[in-house]
Amino acid sequence: MRSKMGTVVPKMGTTVHLAADQARYRGAVAAALRAELGPTHQAIKTAMRWTGASERTVKYWLSGERGPIGEHLILLAQHSDAVLLTILTMAERLSDERHRCAGCPERLLVLQNLRQEPNLSEDF
Repeated sequence: MRSKMGTVVPKMGTTVHLAADQARYRGAVAAALRAELGPTHQAIKTAMRWTGASERTVKYWLSGERGPIGEHLILLAQHSDAVLLTILTMAERLSDERHRCAGCPERLLVLQNLRQEPNLSEDF
């Protein structure tokens, strides 16, 4: 006779993502979007247009209740310098203190390099 198996997968291993890190990520992306797009309903429509996400989803992002993932995060970074710099800072690829001013040379260099087409013919 076949043993009855449950439908619940047992929790095993360690927690990979800590709740504090997730909250920090959601808050940072929300602040970046609000800083760039503003607090109006037009901000929601702009982010919807950039990503193809629903209105409710974008409202979650702007409130910091949830954060964009995967394709939506990439599309936001493609259109928003504030989101891109937030991601680079959180990934420790850009120092937090040095990109806050608009005329910062490091910030301008990062943005300039990201807008250039990659030259794939160069030998490494």
